[in-house]
Amino acid sequence: GGGMTREEIVLKLVDDLQTKLPPDYRADDVSAGIKSLGGMGKPLNICLKQEIDRLQKVLKTVRSMLSNLKLAIAGTIVMSPELVDALDALFMARVPPLWTKVSQLIAPNMGVWFANILKRAEQNTNWLRSGRPFCFWLTGFFNPTGFLTANRQEVCRKHTKDSWALDDVVDSSEVLRQEREEVRKGPEEGIYIYGLFLDGAKWDKTKDKLVDSDPKVLFA
Repeated sequence: GGGMTREEIVLKLVDDLQTKLPPDYRADDVSAGIKSLGGMGKPLNICLKQEIDRLQKVLKTVRSMLSNLKLAIAGTIVMSPELVDALDALFMARVPPLWTKVSQLIAPNMGVWFANILKRAEQNTNWLRSGRPFCFWLTGFFNPTGFLTANRQEVCRKHTKDSWALDDVVDSSEVLRQEREEVRKGPEEGIYIYGLFLDGAKWDKTKDKLVDSDPKVLFA
């Protein structure tokens, strides 16, 4: 028939991904951005630097493999087992095993995985260029635990005169009635986060409490 071949389908997807892939983070730009945010003396800035470094590894891996796939399909370079795996995965709209390994992000399909990577890049780049966000997308961190620890460190430093110790500080949370888009500034102390899911329950905004989930709805 006149349908596209398997290689043609993958090449089309490769072109699309290459077009949408964010640019690499340049080390000098990242250093300058961190410096403008107050330098590496601030725990959350250290966290941002680590997140960007980790994301850059993912971007570099993806960019390199997309380029090599084109060359391998054209016959310019040998189709390695890794590239064969990538070709098979992309044809099935799945995430190549190497990308999952480098990102430590498991997703049901290529669309979900790639959208997640784009959103992470957006958060990190906006933070680097425009300053600390009013709200943080917690699920967009490679190391969310480290991010929460960095927040506790910053709170501790604000209370140096009170002799607060990091080991004695615990996270407490409060659900805001505002939507993320309505938040106009960050809190005086601590952070606003979003992107969390509930398993087996849902949040009732009008009653301000947890309630039973809707029938047949696993996550809220």
